[in-house]
Amino acid sequence: MKRLACLLLMLFSMHSYAQFESNLSKLKQELETYHDSGQYTRDICVQVEAAKWYLRQRIAANAHSKHPKKLAIVLDIDETALSNYAMMKQYDFSGANVIWQHMQDASATVIEPTLDLYQMALRNNVTVFFVTGRTEDFRDATVKNLEHEGYREYGKLYMKPQDYQGQSASVYKCGIRRSLVKKEGYDIVLSMGDQASDNVGGYADRTFQLPNPYYLIP
Repeated sequence: MKRLACLLLMLFSMHSYAQFESNLSKLKQELETYHDSGQYTRDICVQVEAAKWYLRQRIAANAHSKHPKKLAIVLDIDETALSNYAMMKQYDFSGANVIWQHMQDASATVIEPTLDLYQMALRNNVTVFFVTGRTEDFRDATVKNLEHEGYREYGKLYMKPQDYQGQSASVYKCGIRRSLVKKEGYDIVLSMGDQASDNVGGYADRTFQLPNPYYLIP
């Protein structure tokens, strides 16, 4: 009886594992299809076009104001300004850790709609700040990657301190926005990222979140 129970348990476990493997493979295929079909880019464009429309209104209003403000926008980098899709696909969508392991390669590619938003801001004297969860040891590689992909001018690149531990990325990013508003006098028109943690905490007039089905950063 015990032997039969063990055999049944083994068969059930093998079936569950095979089903899990099948489901995981299907999910990875769906991720590829979402990207390669163009739907990923279309979903990005929806958010960026909304951001551009809002920025355009704010620029016009500021131009006619008796007391114009120092306008700024805040952009995240990974899966917002730059795409790591090729690397994620190469490593079978194994998570954000792969991106960190290869960040020194400076091989992420531009997300064109975000570059359009960035260029629109520059043309209208709106300062662009990059606020990323990347740590300081990746600064040189990040600057190189940004410049290569067309992001050559910006107010400042804020990177997470090496000793930053135990807190959500939202705490660090909100702190940067707070400093830009309270200490440096900027009006942050919009903040854009691909994670909810990129934008929570306030200190931006409007927030926009790009799609990212590939990984989650709390």
